[in-house]
Amino acid sequence: MSTAETPSCPVSLRQIVGQDPYPIYEEMRARGNVIWDAGMQAWLVLSADGCREMMRTDLDAIRFWTKDLGEIARDIQGSSSLTLMEGEDHRRLHTWWLQQYSIPAMERFRVSSVRPLVNSLIDRFIEHGHVDLIPEYANRLPIRAIATVMGLPWRDDAWIDEVYETMKPIETFFNFSMAGDAEIIANARVAGRKLGDLLLPFVEERRNGLGDDIISRMWREVPKLIPGWDLPNILTNLRHMLFAGSGTTSHALASTLYLMMTEPGLIDQLKANGEKAIRALVEESLRLHGPVHYRSRRANRDFTLAGTDILRDQAVISVQSAANRDPQRYECPARLDLGRTNPRDHIAFNFGPRTCVGANLARLEVQETIRAFLDRVEDLRLDPDAPPPRFGGLQLRDFRPLHALFTPGPSLCGPQLNDQFR
Repeated sequence: MSTAETPSCPVSLRQIVGQDPYPIYEEMRARGNVIWDAGMQAWLVLSADGCREMMRTDLDAIRFWTKDLGEIARDIQGSSSLTLMEGEDHRRLHTWWLQQYSIPAMERFRVSSVRPLVNSLIDRFIEHGHVDLIPEYANRLPIRAIATVMGLPWRDDAWIDEVYETMKPIETFFNFSMAGDAEIIANARVAGRKLGDLLLPFVEERRNGLGDDIISRMWREVPKLIPGWDLPNILTNLRHMLFAGSGTTSHALASTLYLMMTEPGLIDQLKANGEKAIRALVEESLRLHGPVHYRSRRANRDFTLAGTDILRDQAVISVQSAANRDPQRYECPARLDLGRTNPRDHIAFNFGPRTCVGANLARLEVQETIRAFLDRVEDLRLDPDAPPPRFGGLQLRDFRPLHALFTPGPSLCGPQLNDQFR
């Protein structure tokens, strides 16, 4: 099927900045599961099955981004970044990272690190009874959590804040990479180099590979998997993981907290059903408002995707946030439902050979956030007198600002439920 024969988008994906994208996704889906976006010069894949089929072919039929954007990303991240690597080296490194972020590995950090970190951040504002949860919580937790896992100085607020500010232009580039301009690209390049400079001393001091932290293990283990692995490769991966492990999780936290403040009866459901409901909310939040709305690829060769012929070098975009609301896969797809049979049946963390390696840490952070807010505050709600949240962004989205009102504890959950959480 050619582009001339295929229904086109009613509006280009690049034009929905600052708009509610979901009605537009549905209008797109009404025209077909794979449609042509003339503004993006790309195929949009909108169905759950189509996106999964596309993601299975990553490293085979499709590759990362366009050539020009790929070169820019390499300049910002480094060519050995996991998102940019291909072939057998990617498979080996991806497998290694999945082991570092396995459920057992991350559970070691739940009680020792993440739970105390969550509570320490809440301690900073709980007595005030009001807070903007984006700068004071959602932006603060993920970067510190990933720093604990990496063995970086997560208690050093000045260093953490400098790293966070440095990464902002990089997030802007990835948010608007398919619609960005020269200034966005230039700022991201400068930020990528500065982030490397901030991390270099920690990579150098662990060159002996004797520690149990991830940086030491990269020195000790990865050279056995990938010949020629050296300091620039380790620095590139540390830089990428710090960025990837903080930005998207911040968005996930924001959307989950938004649901807790706006979904009628949700708090009562969580209190009544405990652990199962908390874990279900994490997955439903990711399905309904996944942080990454789409991912861009380019065809390595001619192939057929969901009944549509894709030609070599054409751009293909998996619109995950449309796929995660596909009515052919989900009953009442726009509804928050904590009782779904398979709550993890979504692609917020991608699918196939490029599945997000940090998914278990992200889930853990959101779970602990829900538990702590249930346990420590009452009557959590949006401040009616403050600016309301908007679902902003383009490729990366969440709800902000989140001006919240609440009453500091006693516990909302009660002794029995608290025992479950601890």
